[in-house]
Amino acid sequence: MPKYVVLSNHPPNSCPSSNKMLRERGNSMAKDLPLLFQKYNITAETILHLDPGHKLLWIMQAPNSEAVRDMIYESGLSQWNDFEFYMTSTLDEITLAIDKLPSTW
Repeated sequence: MPKYVVLSNHPPNSCPSSNKMLRERGNSMAKDLPLLFQKYNITAETILHLDPGHKLLWIMQAPNSEAVRDMIYESGLSQWNDFEFYMTSTLDEITLAIDKLPSTW
């Protein structure tokens, strides 16, 4: 199954540590996210908070990029977070792809 890397971040004033409403919403995410992962057939390999900032690193396996995108929208996380979304390749896969390209210089 394809692997995706997502970086999410928010400004300090939209942080659950400083915003009561978002703290409550964030706490409910602990129950909501596993159900959404199951709904979209996503396996979360890693979700890490990047201290001391306001960033999360997500590494997920999903059937396609739309599943990850739809999970993010349905969770409501996009209402207070920005997201950077990356498809991934193993080093072997990218090396094979690179070998098929003509050299630029």
